[in-house]
Amino acid sequence: MCAACEWSRHFPQFGASRRAVLRTGAAVFAAAAVSACSALPGSSARDSTPSPAGDDASASDQADFVFHNGRVYTVAGPAPWAQAVAVTGKAISYVGDDAGAMALAGPKTRVVDLNGRLLMPGFVEAHIHPFLGGFLSTGVDLQVDTGADALAAIARYAKDNPTGAVRGFGWRVDMFGPEGPTRDDLDRVLPDRPGFFFAIDGHSLWANSKALEMAGVKRDTPDPIPGFSYYQRDANGEPTGYILEVAAVLGVVNAVEPISADTMSTLLEAWLPKASEAGITSVFDAGVPPVGSDQGAMIGKYVDIEKRGALPFRVVASYSVKSAPVDDAVQKLTDIRNEVSSELVEVNVVKIIGDGTQEGYTAWLLEPYADRPDSIGASPFTEEQWHQLVAQVDAAGFDVHVHACGERTARVGLDSIEQAIAKNPPRERRHTVAHLVYVEDPDSDRFAKLGVVAQFSANWMSADPDTVQNLAARYGAPRKDNFFRPQKVLKSGGRISLGTDWPAAGYYSTYKPLESIQIGATRQLVGQLDAPVLAPADQKLSVAEAVHANTLGAAYQLRLDSRVGSVEVGKLADLIVLDRNILEIEPHDIHQTKVTMTMMNGEIRHEAS
Repeated sequence: MCAACEWSRHFPQFGASRRAVLRTGAAVFAAAAVSACSALPGSSARDSTPSPAGDDASASDQADFVFHNGRVYTVAGPAPWAQAVAVTGKAISYVGDDAGAMALAGPKTRVVDLNGRLLMPGFVEAHIHPFLGGFLSTGVDLQVDTGADALAAIARYAKDNPTGAVRGFGWRVDMFGPEGPTRDDLDRVLPDRPGFFFAIDGHSLWANSKALEMAGVKRDTPDPIPGFSYYQRDANGEPTGYILEVAAVLGVVNAVEPISADTMSTLLEAWLPKASEAGITSVFDAGVPPVGSDQGAMIGKYVDIEKRGALPFRVVASYSVKSAPVDDAVQKLTDIRNEVSSELVEVNVVKIIGDGTQEGYTAWLLEPYADRPDSIGASPFTEEQWHQLVAQVDAAGFDVHVHACGERTARVGLDSIEQAIAKNPPRERRHTVAHLVYVEDPDSDRFAKLGVVAQFSANWMSADPDTVQNLAARYGAPRKDNFFRPQKVLKSGGRISLGTDWPAAGYYSTYKPLESIQIGATRQLVGQLDAPVLAPADQKLSVAEAVHANTLGAAYQLRLDSRVGSVEVGKLADLIVLDRNILEIEPHDIHQTKVTMTMMNGEIRHEAS
């Protein structure tokens, strides 16, 4: 609903035209929303048209951008659909019909004819790792079909790049079996150079003998966190080259190819245009790579990029706790927050890495693994440490974001949040539990009761080989038929958010929200109309539910919902234009949709040629 339009019908008795009233009313809203913001100069483009000569808005109330003749999906606000939007400075100054928007067009206004295209809020990624993704996407791409294919890709890359260490990303456990890959295979294609390769889940590493030698990993080398982060060993106790979880993985990576914060920043910047092309305007960085021991130094690189005008999205960053001790987490987060703060970058979340992954048997389950009945996985924290950490973070007024692939981790995380709520004074909380591969029914209902956001990566929700083979083998019946159930949370009154977790994945790594939304709505692999549907099929999201979770739902999680996530007057102008209406087309075709324009803070960050 347009407030200026509503008021305009009361003004004819005073002799004012509807156009004048629309212009005046919208200008009032724009002034209230952006009085502290500077206007962006208009720019020319092929779809720009001048405002009508002789009836333009005055210089003081004209918009910088007017989008008209389209379909505007607001996600929230007085009405879900509108025709046009005006942007003044950094904020949305009008949402309504074409006439009202055009009343704000002046000689310097860029007028964009949407020509029927869809305008909607920019995507808010509720869980992603931009630095790590930028780093991993520069090596060998191992998202191939078999282990033999992976070795062939490594051999080709090594031949084309004859010096230095070789690294890559994307292999899957189903290529090698539950015991994982071995250094012996790698040694055949990399006999004299160190090589290390991240699994697609981001939690495991495959290293050759040279890399293990450089890292000092031998038969008698102790595991960093026994039973959770460790070096897989053969029957003789020798490390096989399969390395599980972050502590052990980083020990090898840092020994072979130490990466500086500056290098990571450079690699990130190379990816940023792709983020804008995908329509991403806000992100939750769910854990920066710990270059050295200073997470703040890495988070600060976002601010450095922002100062150069090159940061195309706003960032909510986190301080990650990977293992004990836990009693200094609040202080470390506070220190980083005091050092790193800007218009686009804020740090107000403690990320708790509560377990690992099912593929590596490091996710923490309630009942034993079906194919390893002597194990329920593990967490790096005792339950006492869980309760202490969450209570301290909550008491300090911060939010926790829990990595919980296993259902025991989800339960202990919810238990800890419930205890913190009972112990600490009332306040508005936005705690989140993420991933939620499998959750027992009683715990699905607790998200609503406790006000906890259930964060999913919808791009994991397909009947792909990793899910129907590896995860199914880990769980067995009946658990294997109840993976990823966002509707259980929604139907109990809970909130969900979506984030790709890029570069991490089970089978298909993507940072593109449109692909994630499609998979969430179909529970099928992208590009295969006849692909099997992941059970239970009734857990499919509607496209509208998936869009909400990837815009306003994610913004709520990040405490950004008063600023972004919907197309409403007064909110910041984080907008995208799509070449088709994803709310109306077949869900299977959503991945073919192109983002033709991305605007963040009232500034165009991507525009298709």
